[in-house]
Amino acid sequence: MAVATSFINTLLACAFVAAAVSGNAAELSSLSENGHYRVDIRPEVGQLLVSKTQNWVIHIEAKDGSTFIPSQLSLIGGMPAHGHGFPTQPKLSRYLAGGDFLVEGVRFHMPGLWHLQVDLVGPLGPDRARFEVIVGNSPAGTEANLGQWSYEEVNVLRSLWIGSITGPGRDISNRFSGIPEAIQLGEALFFDKGLSDTGNVSCADCHEPAKHFTDARKLSFGSAPTARHAPTLLGLAHSRWFYWDGRRDSLWAQAVTPIETPGEMDNSRTEVVRYAVTHPVYGLSFAALSDSPDKTVIVDRNRFPDEAGPYSSSAGKSAWHRMSKSDREIINQVFADLGKMLAAYVEMLAYSPSKFDMYVESILSDNKSVTGSILTDSEVRGLKLFIDDQKTPCLRCHNGPLFTNHEFHNIGTATSADGTHDWGRFLGLRAAMVDEFNCFGNYSDAEREQCVELNHVSEGHLDNGAFKVPGLRNVYETAPYMHDGRFSQLQDVVDFYLELPPQSETMHEIPPFKLSNQQQKDLIAFLGTLSEIDGR
Repeated sequence: MAVATSFINTLLACAFVAAAVSGNAAELSSLSENGHYRVDIRPEVGQLLVSKTQNWVIHIEAKDGSTFIPSQLSLIGGMPAHGHGFPTQPKLSRYLAGGDFLVEGVRFHMPGLWHLQVDLVGPLGPDRARFEVIVGNSPAGTEANLGQWSYEEVNVLRSLWIGSITGPGRDISNRFSGIPEAIQLGEALFFDKGLSDTGNVSCADCHEPAKHFTDARKLSFGSAPTARHAPTLLGLAHSRWFYWDGRRDSLWAQAVTPIETPGEMDNSRTEVVRYAVTHPVYGLSFAALSDSPDKTVIVDRNRFPDEAGPYSSSAGKSAWHRMSKSDREIINQVFADLGKMLAAYVEMLAYSPSKFDMYVESILSDNKSVTGSILTDSEVRGLKLFIDDQKTPCLRCHNGPLFTNHEFHNIGTATSADGTHDWGRFLGLRAAMVDEFNCFGNYSDAEREQCVELNHVSEGHLDNGAFKVPGLRNVYETAPYMHDGRFSQLQDVVDFYLELPPQSETMHEIPPFKLSNQQQKDLIAFLGTLSEIDGR
């Protein structure tokens, strides 16, 4: 990781020669560093998108205009103001034609200035070309009277507006995604305490609908206290990784994990499958939908022992490994199906509009008669602070209509007050890569090439102590905050960012900034406008 970090830092420190462009990007063109080649790059869709995985086209030709096939070709990128590169690992996909090459897996997870670099080895030897792009700040494209907001600011507001959410579509790794019968069963499973070993814990105990699908505890509690705070489930259909450390790569892989985790639901794999298939109310529907074995088979405890599973007690683990491989696969498939049904329900949980959304909609529709009455002066000032990257770094990570880039960042919270260190994404990524229920696994319904995140995962990211960026919708009502619930009030969070621990100790990514007492109040007032107005 040290080598990768040094490489990115070198990239960010280099002088870049191409002019910066933004928004709807035309083709960028540059001579290579040693003048051997002409290199052009462009996004395949013609736009620079934030938090969307894109393909880029690289065009290469020699000085005389002839095209060639390089022996090596790669694209890397980084943000000079933030100190790290792409959250994904772009890969050369294929040669198109006429000197054009397709690179897949490019993602800009923050708005702002990015440095891009094409490295290649051609007939005249190795060389590189460098470019600058500005992501996420294209003109608003409207001639409306915007009052106190510039075109650029309105464009940012539009990007944060709930109306700009585009549906994630079906989860291709989950064949039950979007299926009404599966959604209905998933909802029943979500509230069913019988999935736990004691019959006392359901998914809803840590994700209560009345509390925006959180539990309002500092640390969640199943059968025992856990090590982390329960985040909301709202909007999770748009996420790419799950848990604070991203140790699962799909909603269904995440959904089965608490069921057999000690301290959470504590059940074993055979027991939970037997419970679901033989359930007196939904057992027949579950068995039919999942194509699971007949319940007269699943109750055979000689084939499927009590409390058998890879994460059970010592006796349970031993029983699991004594089962035949084919019987373990039967249990795994039904267990995965149970998670997929849970996920089918959870991916339907969405946010309702907030006061902030009403405000933005009034600006976009040029309804001046109501715009001034929606937000207070303090809330407007706080919004201006939030989107001004010269005054606060908020928008770097909390962008998009869910106010998160869905990525992982180190903000200096890995070490708790008692000195305990949480490795965060560093271990979470490795757990996701070896999980038998990941997108590459036998129980996924996706083809391997469709697993975008695993195919383009970046292991060189500075992920020790990095945690998933939470969305800020309903943030005023979902205290406590951070992965370990260490802060009970939003003012505590603001104070933390204003007095960060030394960067040399934590390697955090947050630049220093200052706010007056009034500015702090304004920023917190704005965050209050992100609460759902239907009061759910």
